[in-house]
Amino acid sequence: MNYQNARLHFLSVFLLFGIFACAEVDEEIAPNENNPNNVNKQELIRLVNEYRTEGCQCGNEQMLPVGAITWDEALEQAAYLHSKDMNDKNYFSHTGKDGSSAGDRIKRQGYDWRTYGENIAEGYTSEEAVIEGWKNSEGHCRNMMNANFEEMGVGRESNYWTQVFGAK
Repeated sequence: MNYQNARLHFLSVFLLFGIFACAEVDEEIAPNENNPNNVNKQELIRLVNEYRTEGCQCGNEQMLPVGAITWDEALEQAAYLHSKDMNDKNYFSHTGKDGSSAGDRIKRQGYDWRTYGENIAEGYTSEEAVIEGWKNSEGHCRNMMNANFEEMGVGRESNYWTQVFGAK
C-alpha cells in the first residue's frame, strides 16, 4: 500500500468510526482558523482587569493591584482547543488526553512563552459566573492576579472553560 492509499485508508477509517483521538491534528490549527469559540473577549478582559487593577482577596491573602492584561489569540486558541477536548472526551483536567500540559498546548499555537498558567472550570454559563468562580478559588485567583502574566485567552466549549495566561 503506497503512502497516498494508506493516507486515504486512514482517513476513511477515521471518518467511518468517528475516532477523534488524534488531538495534535486539531490542536495545530493556526489561531482563529475554524475557531467557533463563543466568548465575550471584551467582557472577560474587563472582569479580569477590574480585579488586577484594584487588587482582590485570594483566599486569606489580599492581593495588591497589578498591571492590566491583554488578549492574545494564540492563547485563546490553545484555551478553546483544551475546552473542546475536555468536552468531546468527557474529562476535566489540566493534563490533556494526549498527555499535554498547558505549556505544550500554547507552544503548539506558536506562543513562545517564558511563563504560563491555566485555569479550568466546568458548569458555568456566563463570563461573569466563571470569572467569579475563579476569583473565589484561591489558586485560580492567584493566577488571575499574577503580575508575571501579561496576556490571556479564554476558550469555551459547552460549559467547559479554559483560561490561559502567558508572557513571552
